[in-house]
Amino acid sequence: MELELDVTGPRIREEKGPTHRNGRAISRKMKRRRLVDKKGRVHLNYVNVPDRGQLYYLSDQFTTLIEARWRYVILIFSLAFIVSWLVFGSIWWGIYSYRLKYNNITCIEKVNSWTSAFLFSLETQTTIGYGGRQITPDCPEGVICLLIQCIIGLLISSTMLGLIFAKLSRPHRRRTTILFSRHAVIGPRDGKLFLMFRLADLRKKQLIESHIRVYFIRRHKTLEGEEIGCFRHPLTVTYDNDNDDDEKVFLFAPVVLLHEINEDSPFFDYSADDLLFADFEIVVLLEGIVEPTGMTMQARTSYVGEEIHWGHLFVDIMSYKDTSIGDGHFSVDISRFHETFEVDLPRESAREFYKARRDRNGRESEQENSQQQEIEENVDLTDASQRFAHSGISLVPNGDVGKQAAVTKL
Repeated sequence: MELELDVTGPRIREEKGPTHRNGRAISRKMKRRRLVDKKGRVHLNYVNVPDRGQLYYLSDQFTTLIEARWRYVILIFSLAFIVSWLVFGSIWWGIYSYRLKYNNITCIEKVNSWTSAFLFSLETQTTIGYGGRQITPDCPEGVICLLIQCIIGLLISSTMLGLIFAKLSRPHRRRTTILFSRHAVIGPRDGKLFLMFRLADLRKKQLIESHIRVYFIRRHKTLEGEEIGCFRHPLTVTYDNDNDDDEKVFLFAPVVLLHEINEDSPFFDYSADDLLFADFEIVVLLEGIVEPTGMTMQARTSYVGEEIHWGHLFVDIMSYKDTSIGDGHFSVDISRFHETFEVDLPRESAREFYKARRDRNGRESEQENSQQQEIEENVDLTDASQRFAHSGISLVPNGDVGKQAAVTKL
């Protein structure tokens, strides 16, 4: 079985990369391959499926119908009803004609054509009952046909009702109220570098037991030469000052999710310019339980290198509004949800960033140590001079040492 990525969505576009020292920009054409688009759709097709091929979907009819579009579902059930009415209308017309021709028995009252037999079939299955046409007890085969048609009509109606309820109760539309930031950012926070993106739930009733998972996806070649087309590297994600690794997140307010760029992060050796050229994708999965229905939903999005802003942070969108009535409330400005602001951050990789900071801290520490040592030496010289003064020994420039004249009265 072969996996083929669907790359028909993104177009080839001109993009500016890093600049030379003389300021001339390097232009290049990029074709970003996405496994998951911004709306959460997975671009993955299974090709060359052996044996039955698409019949795999037909083996699970109910799930296939639930995942089908509404127009196809309505078309299928409309055809099911119409075909059943036509088939049983023809059967009723056959029973009526045979009994009337060979036994001179009227099995159905007020039926004298195929059209009237079709109308009788329609009235029987839908239980309309206009009161004109009805079956007589003279034909036992007509009674059996009536029972069969009622059972089949009930099965079609109940299946359609269950399917409509299942489609309406699906939680996939719940993800439309889950908002991801259009761009991710890399910026400093408390002296560390983080990859950050923002997440919000627009409904007042938040998801229950919501947890998030983030994957760094790229092509990978092992030491043995094995090619892995979709290599998934999980990224550890926290928020605020939370150091728990259970991946749970409370969405009562917008939250900025953090991935620390350290030695274990795949971004440790990426610089700002490397992000534009690197072929990778960050896939974000949010799962939670919808409180009204108790069903599990999943929201997805992804970020590629050009959607990561280097040296930016998200603006604060929460404010408190005090009102004369009540205790006031917090407000969230969703119109600024995707806004970022630029901060001072070198365009070097995290490895070089931390190395430069260690070197700078080392130099500052050496300077502080040398200054402290000089202060201690000055303090020692001052103490020595004071001790010599109290002992009567004076230090003269020529190095001679003598006793100071003193008069002692006995």
